[in-house]
Amino acid sequence: MPNQHLNTEMSTNTEPALYLAAVQWQDEEPSLEFRVEGSELPEFKRANELDLRFRVIADRPRRCIGTVERSKDGTNSVPCDLPAVSLRQCEKCQTKDNIAAANMHQAHRRGPEAISKPMAAYLTHPHRLYAAIFRDGSTKVGTTRGSSGGNRLVEQGAWYAKYLAQVDDGFMVRELEDLVTEELGINQAVDTRKKFAGHLEPLSNQELIDRLDQLSNETEGLISKEIGTRGVLLGERWSNPRTEDPMWSDLIAYPAAINQGAHEFTIQSMVGRLAGCSRQGFEENFLLDLQPLLAHPIETGDFEIDEFVMQDSLF
Repeated sequence: MPNQHLNTEMSTNTEPALYLAAVQWQDEEPSLEFRVEGSELPEFKRANELDLRFRVIADRPRRCIGTVERSKDGTNSVPCDLPAVSLRQCEKCQTKDNIAAANMHQAHRRGPEAISKPMAAYLTHPHRLYAAIFRDGSTKVGTTRGSSGGNRLVEQGAWYAKYLAQVDDGFMVRELEDLVTEELGINQAVDTRKKFAGHLEPLSNQELIDRLDQLSNETEGLISKEIGTRGVLLGERWSNPRTEDPMWSDLIAYPAAINQGAHEFTIQSMVGRLAGCSRQGFEENFLLDLQPLLAHPIETGDFEIDEFVMQDSLF
């Protein structure tokens, strides 16, 4: 039956609950992955210009969003229909993800024999090292699998980045990543709250570029002595597709909790898991973090939407 409130036809009616399971990126284009109650098949909806009208079902349990498996072929999402016991996962999937994360980040210290064969096979591929900067000025060093960089930077919501080097495998690249952190004090993660705040009060693009250039020069000088014959320096620049989007120059925080109540808005575009949204009747563009909605049961239909309570700035 057509589901008009997701702006496309879905192979379900509005009675079974929907669950947002993930924000997926492919070729730098975002989509929302929904799970449908009673169905094993996911529903993917192109996120840009997606109209959403839904309400959170308060008396139904949250559903596990599943887990991610890694192998020589890359990553694969594995669905799960068990109730979520943590914020977003069942105990089994959460444990599996925690073990996988520990194995990945400690693989270069433990060696391939000490981690699972699928994880070792995943890491036995070329990897890239990058430096990224976000709109508040926060920086990080990170890694991504493959010789093209893939979707890692758009998934992370970086504003600008530079691919610093490509090396033979995921073990070597993590040695370099740790070296950069230890010697230059560059973090390997940036809190989403900082990313969010940066979109509301961003530094200028030129200042971000200048800061990234300085950071990259320091990092390249450090790692050039360590790569040897196992990799090459790259120096490839990357920009988020939204850097020239005027919508992202004037955003205010979405004035409601997305994991409760009834909502209606249009996702105009996304940066990482953050959505730039509009709502009929309002001139403002809103910034919204979709992650709090993950695993919650929602329903679509013609029902009353919660009113916004807009607060004037105190300054």
